[in-house]
Amino acid sequence: MAEGRGAASTLKGRLADVYVPALVDGSLQALSRRLGNRATIDDPVFGRASTLSSIDPLLEKVSRRFDAMGATYRHVASATGVDRDVSEGLIVVGSSSGTSELPIAVVAERRRLREIELRVYYATGSGEGNTRPPLLDGDLDAPIPQIVAHVLEALRKGAVERVLSAFEESSRFVDPAGKSHPKRDGSMASFIAKIGGGRLELVPAGVADDGRTCCVEAVATPQGTARRNDAESVAMSFERGDSGLLRELRLYYEP
Repeated sequence: MAEGRGAASTLKGRLADVYVPALVDGSLQALSRRLGNRATIDDPVFGRASTLSSIDPLLEKVSRRFDAMGATYRHVASATGVDRDVSEGLIVVGSSSGTSELPIAVVAERRRLREIELRVYYATGSGEGNTRPPLLDGDLDAPIPQIVAHVLEALRKGAVERVLSAFEESSRFVDPAGKSHPKRDGSMASFIAKIGGGRLELVPAGVADDGRTCCVEAVATPQGTARRNDAESVAMSFERGDSGLLRELRLYYEP
């Protein structure tokens, strides 16, 4: 694999944190070495890769895509859990009409025998995404915080006011396209009522919680839909405020 722009011989830091910056900078050899031969990558555009012979081409494709976009990366938040790390950021793209920012989240799940699965969440925006199988929902290695469980249950019931009660007055939702939906002006309530027709089954499949930010991976299925094919994996990052309520919810899925 040829080493590209901004190459570095080593990548320091958690894999979840260095993955996207390495792709944007073109540090592909260093990233490939860091991933090793026990990694699996799940990308919303280019699908899954789980061997060195398939991982390296995937890295090259993603890096070329970011390069063609003229993208830079800005880190937003990180969280560490019992069995996974999460890193959130923005893919920043400038054009003649202004600057756009695409939210992106990387989950690095640590498994047995030093295996790691790296799942990337961002909205492709063009219908070109691969259909990824939903995560298996099972026993969690870490508990879901009470306030997060409250929001998930309220979303399941379509109880907009109950969802709102968990958020500070100055809080907001950030949707997968990066658009903000503040609580104060009613945008949050409208967005909650819109997603999933107002009722959405969200079954947690993994969590990373560092006390400030709690990132939950979940299987999302609109209620009234029994088919597994209609389920999708989503990532949600709940940021706590100083009041004990939530100040922000960042959502990652394919709209």
